[in-house]
Amino acid sequence: MGMQNEDGSYSETRRLVAHDVDVNNKLKISAIFSNIQETANSQCACFGCGWNELMTNYRVCYVLSRMRFRMEQYPGAGDGLTITTWPDKNLKAVFTRYFCLDSEDGRLHYGSGVSQWVLFHVDKRTVVRPSECDIRFPEVISRQAPLTMPKGNLYPDDIFTTVSADRIHRAERMPAYSDFDYNRHVNNARYAEWAADILPVDFFAKNKQISLIDIKYKHEISYEWFLTRPETERAVTLECAETETGEYCIRAILKDGTECIQCIVQ
Repeated sequence: MGMQNEDGSYSETRRLVAHDVDVNNKLKISAIFSNIQETANSQCACFGCGWNELMTNYRVCYVLSRMRFRMEQYPGAGDGLTITTWPDKNLKAVFTRYFCLDSEDGRLHYGSGVSQWVLFHVDKRTVVRPSECDIRFPEVISRQAPLTMPKGNLYPDDIFTTVSADRIHRAERMPAYSDFDYNRHVNNARYAEWAADILPVDFFAKNKQISLIDIKYKHEISYEWFLTRPETERAVTLECAETETGEYCIRAILKDGTECIQCIVQ
């Protein structure tokens, strides 16, 4: 059970299990995304605007447009993970939510994140303003932002043509049934898995860990698109460019050149 705190935040502790961690017994980035969103939905449900209420009353869901997460250390299977989340005070068409990850006893701080969301009509596939759905937040939000969202592009537009060929990794991914969620598009945590999978093989083999991930979600891959496209047009190309400073610039693009995500990994 979670707890609504006096500062406007909401906390929930989860016990990590085997599928939450990777080959090095470290919490996976995709599992971070999945778990924090469940906790965010729990807080929204406390105010009558969780996923079930929005879907039932308005046919609307929350859709992540950007996530930036910085990790300092990683828990493993069996560890208790306390997730604390709260919304920004300003409720706009694109609204902000923060996260902190700590050990169950509060002695260890694992990481923190900032995210941006929109409301999305699942039938019309259009963005909806919060005022149309009676979105409510805590009356008092006094907790400070643990991380800020930088403005501008994640990386230069020409990064994939200017980096030397030996620093570019490419792979094709065919979206499949298990990639799609109940919002009828490829789940945002799945894109985080795709980003991790396109990193050089020795990144995780040498027990490196992601210290920062920043993903912009630019174009959805809907289940209807998946069902109506011939197999030759379904493939998604993943590209990863390693910069001189050790950053990894990642994107996922469709056959027609449409960019689905931009991502930076450190």
